[in-house]
Amino acid sequence: MARTAKTSYAKSTNVRSMINALLRREAIRFGFRVAPGWAAGYAARLFLQPWRRPGTDRSLYVSRETPFAAENELGPVAAWSFGPTQPGTPTVLLVHGWEDDHISWAALIDQLVARGYRVIAPDLPGHGRTPAKLTSIPVMAAGVAAVAREAEKIGAVSAAQPFHAVIAHSLGGTATLIAAAEMGLKAERFAILAAPNHPRLFAGAMMQMLGLNVAQTRLVFTTIERLIGRSMDSLYLPPKLRQFTTPGLILHSRDDRVVPLQHSQENAAAWPRAEFRILDGLGHRRLISDAGVQAMLLHFVASKAPKDAYGLRTDAAD
Repeated sequence: MARTAKTSYAKSTNVRSMINALLRREAIRFGFRVAPGWAAGYAARLFLQPWRRPGTDRSLYVSRETPFAAENELGPVAAWSFGPTQPGTPTVLLVHGWEDDHISWAALIDQLVARGYRVIAPDLPGHGRTPAKLTSIPVMAAGVAAVAREAEKIGAVSAAQPFHAVIAHSLGGTATLIAAAEMGLKAERFAILAAPNHPRLFAGAMMQMLGLNVAQTRLVFTTIERLIGRSMDSLYLPPKLRQFTTPGLILHSRDDRVVPLQHSQENAAAWPRAEFRILDGLGHRRLISDAGVQAMLLHFVASKAPKDAYGLRTDAAD
């Protein structure tokens, strides 16, 4: 009975979401005929507002959690610490993707803690328990940087011992790399799963879904850039990654329909010390829950010689 009720609730939520999306599309298209400025602003704000999914089941992990808040200019960022807290314990930062939260890493959190690591996992601005009126890559990157600063305050990391590893998925990966390139995030190694390298990927897809023409799309893009305080082109990752000296691992499934494989290919080509692995059959979100990928990530975290490609096989996630 519980499963049936849960399934019915999910279907009902999906139907309501579809109806709301259609209504918004028609409102925006009508708005461009009578008030283009208003319509562009409405579309831009829709782009910068992630859908708030129903709360994730917090029983998904068994490791003991310690909640804390990282102070940020736009408001506190909710985060959790798992595992041992003794000084010198290697700490791993886990960063979720768009419209997810820290509990998406539940299985990996438990496995890392079982191996003696401390884990820090935040809810990025506009996600989970961290509210935000509008969320963008710069806002998410600032949230990651704020959590890193707070992690140092609570003794999880230090200037002499930064994060042992950072693992980030999707747009959280993009924000993490921006935080590393521009906001002082330090780690011994980074694993990035299917991260888009330019916000135009999602912005363009949304404008196409709304049925906007080239001129209307250009106006929305200009409004988005005004709201986030910088150009979208300034967030393009490859030029930033060329300066990275930290070892990296990039994973991407060939059948990903959310973020094209080309984005990770470009990121890997620009990052001098990044190892790139193409997987298949995992789509976009299954990357974070697949047991084979988790085994690869655990090996990545534990490896003592990251420059030797972590000893991974191309078929390690099969």
